Order: sequence, then structure tokens, then C-alpha cells
Amino acid sequence: MDRGGLLGRTNACKIVKNDKKSGLFHAYLLLDKDEKYLRETLKFFAKLILCDKDGCGDCRVCRLLEKENFADAVFFPKNGDKILTDDVNALIEDSYIKPLEGDKKLYVVAGAHNMPAPAQNKLLKTLEEPPENVVILLGATNAYALLPTVRSRVKTLEIPPFTEREIAEELKTICPDGEKLALAAACGDGTLGRAEELYGDEQLEKLFDLAADIVVNMNSSRDVLKYSALLLKNKERLSDIFAIASSLFRDMLAQAEGGAVIDARALKKVRGAANFNAGALIYALEKTEEAEKRASAYNANETMLAEWWLFAILEGKHIWQK
Repeated sequence: MDRGGLLGRTNACKIVKNDKKSGLFHAYLLLDKDEKYLRETLKFFAKLILCDKDGCGDCRVCRLLEKENFADAVFFPKNGDKILTDDVNALIEDSYIKPLEGDKKLYVVAGAHNMPAPAQNKLLKTLEEPPENVVILLGATNAYALLPTVRSRVKTLEIPPFTEREIAEELKTICPDGEKLALAAACGDGTLGRAEELYGDEQLEKLFDLAADIVVNMNSSRDVLKYSALLLKNKERLSDIFAIASSLFRDMLAQAEGGAVIDARALKKVRGAANFNAGALIYALEKTEEAEKRASAYNANETMLAEWWLFAILEGKHIWQK
């Protein structure tokens, strides 16, 4: 799947294009939550850096980069998904060899978030003072796994979450069922890879029904106990339930304000929701997005999180009814 159209519209792409005109930075950290397509994203930026036509995709350089077979670009890791100290040693040693075809050499490191601390420390000096005409491109799903000393030596590029509409448009050829795709896109955390995985998830419709039931029928504190128990029966999927609820609240808000609705079918499921004016919807959406972030935390307490989220929705209704 070619994500070039989506990536070409990102601010990260604009930054690299501008840097090519004024002088490329010696090391970049590309942050992309989509681990499934992280290596493909790095190839897109490798082409952008090394192709004279800003990553045209058709020239010899681009074709060789796509196969990871261009003489002046080295991709790591060679095997597996973890960068080892041996990989870093090979990178450092090779960086002193002059480019063979162009005026620069590029080192692409995928999965930098999996790099152990000794390997990161080994790379520090080269990140700070690489040999002339060397560019290092690190790719990670998050910056937190990297040492502060590594992060301080690179220029950070971020791939933002894609909209549900963008994801659905990009995946429609390989995910032909429009209703399933709309739901998968809504729960895909802004990434193509996650949405593609969820497209064939048989449990997703049940999770959607639970989220819709909460939106429509949770109207008092007595309901919190009931729905908290249902959420905890699906505690491994809390992030997906929050993502579904976020998409429902977004569409409800768009409809209330006369904006564009992403999934009209989903709105039919929550037609009976009461006491959700625009203010309550904005409040519920903010709290649900916060719940998504908390759910991804390493030490999240599922029981406390579920109850906090449910009470927050009720609180929003109460505040905006006044």
C-alpha cells in the first residue's frame, strides 16, 4: 500500500523538503505511532532525502531504496525488530566510507524505540558529530523509550494521526466493506496499520454496541456500576471502546453543529441519546480522549479508569444542563 499521498501532506515532509534547500540536519528522529508501517514510512523519507526529485518513486534511486538496495543507504536492523550494539558498531564503521553514487550517505534505523540503552549510548558520538555528508534517520513509535541524550541530538519529525476519512479512503481497495471499514477507521488510533488489523476483528461490532449503549442509556450514577462491570469484562479492549466512543461523540457534535459527519450509520445507533447538548458533547469528547491516553499508560488501573470515564460523562451532562 502506497501512503505517499498522506505522508506528502504532513508537516514532517515539508520540513525535510525545506532542509534539503538550506542543508539537511545530520540526524532526524521520525515519530510514527503506526508500527506496522514504520519501515515503509522511513523509506518514504529516505527517498525524499536522496532523490533529486524529492522522492518521485519512479527513478532508479527510489526503486532501489524501495528494495533497500541503494549503495548509499543502509537500513537497520537487518534481521528481527531490535537494534543491537553490533548493528550500531556496523553503522559507525560504515559511516566513514565515502558515498559511492551521490554526495551523501543515509543510515535508516527502524524501531529505534526497541534499541537497548547500551546501543543508544554507543550511537551518541556519531549522532552528535557524524562524518561529513552522513545523515542518520531514526524511526520510532514514541520518543519516551529513547534516552534524553539521544533526543537532544536529533531533529524530531512527527507523523500526526490520520483522520477517519483519510484512513477509510486509503484502505478502501483492500477493505471493501464500507461499514466495517468505517468502524475500523474510527477505532484505528489514527493509523492505517491498526485500522487494517481491526477491519477483520469479529469482536469490534460488539464493542461498538457497548459504547453506543453507554452513550444512549447511561443517565444516572446507578448506571455506572452496571456499565463499569461490562467495561471490565472487556478490559483488554478499553482503548478500542474509548476510541469508538470518541468517534460517536465527534459525529454527534458535528451533527449538532451542522458539520460533516464521518459515519452516518453509527449515528443511528445513538439517536436516542438524551441530555447531550454541544457543551456536554465537547466535555464528553475531551474526557474520552483523555481516557484513551490513560488506557495506554503502562500502569493504568482499569477499574478506576472505567469508573472515572463513566462519571465524567455524567458530570458533563449535569454541568451543561444548568
